[in-house]
Amino acid sequence: MTDVEIRNAPVSVGDDFEDEFPDARRVATVAVANLVRTADRMLAEIDRRRRTVANLSANASQILAVVEGAGEPLPPHVIAERLLVTSGTMTSLLDTLERRGLIQRVPHPSDRRKLLIDITDEARDILDRMLPRIHGAERDALSVLSDDECRTMTALLERIQAQLEELAHANPPDREERRVSGSR
Repeated sequence: MTDVEIRNAPVSVGDDFEDEFPDARRVATVAVANLVRTADRMLAEIDRRRRTVANLSANASQILAVVEGAGEPLPPHVIAERLLVTSGTMTSLLDTLERRGLIQRVPHPSDRRKLLIDITDEARDILDRMLPRIHGAERDALSVLSDDECRTMTALLERIQAQLEELAHANPPDREERRVSGSR
């Protein structure tokens, strides 16, 4: 097997996986490992294409896209909530984008104590070139699936996301899960 074939082979675990981890589910471990690998590769491809337009981080690009998508200046905390980042991280990102001339802080129309974030014409130009490349990466990566397969995958991912949301609000299981070391 060549290096490329090894890199492109699906992640797998041995047939004796459940002997070593009797509380595990082999097919679940394989599915999650491949989901994570796929997500990493998709993000890397999006990043590769994004950087052909501008040297911006994923978060910086998302800030610009969120503000543009809103169609109006937004408070920093709203942007932070949409990106799932802390206020400290948001402030640092906004400072960098402002230094680069891609955003501007503008006065809030009804509260002089607050500022809103707006993007500049230069940022709009970057987005006009960048967003089609990102959507092209999505199109190209999923070109191996039919539209029905994409819809099925989305439905399956929605079910997993809902389950993860439930698990996030539940106490972790109070059972001892084990590994049988002698199985290796």
